[in-house]
Amino acid sequence: MHYILDGYNIINCSKYLQLFYAPTLEQRRGKLCDFIKINRPHGSRNNSITIAFDCRVKPNFEFYDYSRHYDGEIEIVFSEDGQTADDIISQECEDSQTPNQIIVVTNDKGIHRRIALSGARHESVETFIARGYKAKSAKCAEKILRDEIREKINKELKEKWL
Repeated sequence: MHYILDGYNIINCSKYLQLFYAPTLEQRRGKLCDFIKINRPHGSRNNSITIAFDCRVKPNFEFYDYSRHYDGEIEIVFSEDGQTADDIISQECEDSQTPNQIIVVTNDKGIHRRIALSGARHESVETFIARGYKAKSAKCAEKILRDEIREKINKELKEKWL
């Protein structure tokens, strides 16, 4: 699967504003990337992820003079030359050989309409964020369970051998 995220739509989603709150836009983008790296809401490492952001000015040295770069396994794309992130997302869906393997994460109904004919699917920001927290909670629960089982086994062995 290939997840394409509408970056600023996720960052500015009112319900999750505090999740990605930071004083600067660059820091908010960083928090979104950190959330994805830590919580893996896109699931398996085999799933790729792209975040599209609007860029009103020509990219500067901060983006290495490219509109695409990688932060670990996350591809980050900035629009340029009058394009919007919406344009990038819909173009990615239209150009794909396997659009049924694309999930677009946004609450923007305009993007939903633009990608509908391509065969790509969409997912709400809330679902994407919740999946990230669910995965993290499952890992914590698994660790606790393992600790409880370890404690029980140690107790049984003490009773038998000591």
